Amino acid sequence: MSCARHWSIAWLCVIWLLVGGCASPGPSPLNYGVRHVQGGDPAAVFWTARTTLVDLGNKIALADPATGEIITQPTATTPDAERAHVATRVASRSRLRRVVHVRLTQSRDAVNIYCKVAIQEQTTEAHRMFRRDHMISDTPDETPIDREAATTDKQNVVWQNIGRDKAAERRILEAILERTGNIGG
Repeated sequence: MSCARHWSIAWLCVIWLLVGGCASPGPSPLNYGVRHVQGGDPAAVFWTARTTLVDLGNKIALADPATGEIITQPTATTPDAERAHVATRVASRSRLRRVVHVRLTQSRDAVNIYCKVAIQEQTTEAHRMFRRDHMISDTPDETPIDREAATTDKQNVVWQNIGRDKAAERRILEAILERTGNIGG
């Protein structure tokens, strides 16, 4: 390949990044379970979804009617319960948790309900090891913030998404639809 072709490919990549940006896309059927409430009032569907999540045993961490976003507090779970939902291998000693994300969007004639049940694994120790492996020098020159002495243990915990529970997503979405009177939407 010629040098000019390399430069043109590089410039195309730069332009693509500038135009496309680095922000993640919004909810879609690829990354969320989706149902539709035909002719629904967005505010009523939002509060129905929030109430349904609470009735299913979730505690709400964030509920913002302006953006249509509801996030539950993490719920601890066990690796044995999640093996069927996670494609990667989960160690039996891993700490796992679930977080439910519900987003509502308005389309022309319907309210779209997006639901994702994320399964997360605690990877704090692996994160610390990875960070130390990539240090340039082995001389002890870490500051207290580098050693995490300036933060609490709770602030230092790292959770990584390892999968989704699509069956739980379907159950939540069907419960919301049932309460809105749009069964099978």
